Amino acid sequence: MKTKTRKNAERLSQNEETPLKCLEPKCNDQDDETKLLSVQRNEVTDAAMEISYRELWRNHAEYRWYLMSSLVTDAGEPCQEPSISILVALRLVPNALFSNIGGVLADSYDRRNIMLILDFVGAFIALFFLLAYQFKSIPALYAATFCQMTVAAIYEPCRSALVPMLITNEGYLKKALTLTGLTWSVMASVGASTGGLATESLGIDACFAIDSLTYLLSAGFIWKIRGKYAAVGEKSDDGLATLVILSEETSLPFIGTDDNPQLLSLNGMANMMMNGFSYLRSKPWGAFVFLKGCAALIYGAADVLNVAFSEMGSSSNSPTRDVNLEGSSERLGILFASVGAGCFLGPILVELFTDMENPSSLEGACLLSYLLMAFGCWGLAQIHGFLSICCFTAIRASGSSVIWIYSSLLLQKFCENNMLGRVMAVDYALATLSEAISAMCGGLLQDKAGWSPETVSYTMSIVALSTLVLWAKYFFGVRL
Repeated sequence: MKTKTRKNAERLSQNEETPLKCLEPKCNDQDDETKLLSVQRNEVTDAAMEISYRELWRNHAEYRWYLMSSLVTDAGEPCQEPSISILVALRLVPNALFSNIGGVLADSYDRRNIMLILDFVGAFIALFFLLAYQFKSIPALYAATFCQMTVAAIYEPCRSALVPMLITNEGYLKKALTLTGLTWSVMASVGASTGGLATESLGIDACFAIDSLTYLLSAGFIWKIRGKYAAVGEKSDDGLATLVILSEETSLPFIGTDDNPQLLSLNGMANMMMNGFSYLRSKPWGAFVFLKGCAALIYGAADVLNVAFSEMGSSSNSPTRDVNLEGSSERLGILFASVGAGCFLGPILVELFTDMENPSSLEGACLLSYLLMAFGCWGLAQIHGFLSICCFTAIRASGSSVIWIYSSLLLQKFCENNMLGRVMAVDYALATLSEAISAMCGGLLQDKAGWSPETVSYTMSIVALSTLVLWAKYFFGVRL
């Protein structure tokens, strides 16, 4: 069954020679009618009901399937988390290298279809871990990890760019991104512990099989999303891109004009990447792609520090690092639960004071996130005792969750839909690259330079305060 939006798009293209003709500049009447339908739909929604998570869940069926797909995708990650240090780089570097390819694909083809294909590819790669484990091959484990993270790097820009096409109302968009972030938080706190229990009770083989099934389950949920979601159309007056769903006859997406269609080539892909960079440089809000990257320099070393703090004992009040490995696994699980709790509570509290119609409130949320990270890192450096470590870990994590959500909201608010994939790809690449640098530096400072986790935390608090000052100066200097 076709959705109402899809029927509207088909009615607009009935009198044209091909469905793609409605994309020509001369079709002003059709474009105006499409925008009018989008605005009227938003006005009816705003007048008829209060914007809430309940209404979001009840009235946006396509987003429900998207959210469940994200949930099972995140659920599979703890089952295959490696513990070898070199794998950390193999998991993060591909995101920086290949996410721009995902951005180009997201802006060129149907985003839903790309996610479907990548879910099936991810299911196959997850099974490759079984072979690596059975043959006890470290190189095969490295190769499987690199391939899996390459798929994730291409997948993430498509997933991020799909949300504004599912949720066209700005108020609901904020709710949707917050809810998506909260589901990740649940998996961060619950998934890590269940992943460890599954490994202990079912074995590593079963965990890799479960990971593969989560990809297939995610593909099933994505399949349930109706319609076609190619990045076409112009930006509407309310700041969000107008959604144009292509009809069934448009089965082969292409780059170029109607008179001269071109399949996406390597040269075309490179040109689209460069166009994306030029687009960001031309916009006053282009610097927002660095928001996550700056934050990742702070929270990137968190996992390394969590391991160090879990080995310090649960009742130690000494300012020195007294290693106590007994019960360290349980303490590490509690720290991860604290991370999940902070990531869950932070966005919920901040959302009460933000408004999509007021970009300054979104910028203020980003500044608050840096302050929370600075305070959390300072507390980890100054206050001793495991309970205090858990509390300040939650505070730091709340800041990282807020910056992740609200930097995405700023980008999705101002970016045109046909550029959003590339913009989110740059945003994601900078974040993962910064996270890898932070994690590597955090480990080297402890292992090679002999720094204590408290000293590293104190350094992170200084970095957080410095970025807070820089971004505050930028926000006050550039008014959108």
